[in-house]
Amino acid sequence: MILSTNSIFAQELKQDSETEQYISQGVIEIDDLNSEEIYNNALEWITINYNSANDVIQLKDKDLGKIILKGNFSSSMFGKKGWIHHTLQLEFKDDKFRNTYSDFSYDSPGSGEIAFEGKMFSKKKMIKNTEEDIKSSIKDLTAYIQKSKEDNEW
Repeated sequence: MILSTNSIFAQELKQDSETEQYISQGVIEIDDLNSEEIYNNALEWITINYNSANDVIQLKDKDLGKIILKGNFSSSMFGKKGWIHHTLQLEFKDDKFRNTYSDFSYDSPGSGEIAFEGKMFSKKKMIKNTEEDIKSSIKDLTAYIQKSKEDNEW
């Protein structure tokens, strides 16, 4: 099984020049798994890693090979607990999947919700922390998909 680690570690949060929306996108290659197997393993990972998969999943369509969810990363920016809200779209083909993170905003008690495209104190630090969260999340998802493949070969 080959894992394309360049896709994971090179993934950055970039601002689209036309829409000004922040997006992070990457393709992860996983040999010897078809799109349905990757889809099922990703759905299982979502169920394990989110408090309520039913609440976060907005779309799951095995025939299209697509899952869209709205989630958040916890954050402690500005000395208080907050969340980085985002949309994650996962698309599946044989031997690979694409992840697209978008619709970022920071939310905390007292500050309210602030879109990444708006004015924000310490935006560079917020973006750096979000990139680290994305990298960690995709690395964990990829490891889970690989482990599930190995676990199925008992």
